[in-house]
Amino acid sequence: MKHLILGAGPAGVIAAETIRKHAPADQITIVGDEPEAPYSRMAIPYLLMGHIGEAGTHLRHAGDHYQRLGITLQRGRAVKLDTAARRVQLDDSRWLDYDRLLVATGSSPATPPIPGIAGPGVHACWTLADARAIQSLAQPGARVLQMGAGFIGCIIMEALAARGVQLTVVEMGDRMVPRMMGPVAGGMIKNWCIAKGWRCTPAPASTPSSATPRR
Repeated sequence: MKHLILGAGPAGVIAAETIRKHAPADQITIVGDEPEAPYSRMAIPYLLMGHIGEAGTHLRHAGDHYQRLGITLQRGRAVKLDTAARRVQLDDSRWLDYDRLLVATGSSPATPPIPGIAGPGVHACWTLADARAIQSLAQPGARVLQMGAGFIGCIIMEALAARGVQLTVVEMGDRMVPRMMGPVAGGMIKNWCIAKGWRCTPAPASTPSSATPRR
């Protein structure tokens, strides 16, 4: 049986490993749209802090892990699905056949619909490519505006501050981590950030919030 998994993140990798445990002879293929080995996006802030290198973000550290399990990794982005013929077309025009298909492509960054959001110097903090761009720009003394101070945003905020930047954080809510913290706890985080010398500014009510660092 052919198993095709779209998405090379933790969900896709763990699914492939689980299938292999129960189906030793089946064919398993993971398709990811990045040139990197499968990695964890949650590790990117620690890469920005310098606590780990890029290899530290990888989900599996043995270089032959997928080969030993008989799991094929392919690069590509699915652009068309033919459920009748049980096949998927990739962006390089290749077709991949399957008996079972798992779509584990995850989510994408929330980008506020404001003028200039796609301009130069504006980055999401989502991929290793994003992290490399942020590392090159977020040098000591650089002015950085971060949009959003949710749970992940606060981790990114700490990583940026550790790089010695002049940091300003804009959050649509009246406190940090507004969806997870009440006024007291969220306000304590905000006050702690201000005491660190970071500017914390409420966004206009009409501007959606996201975790997008900007230089």
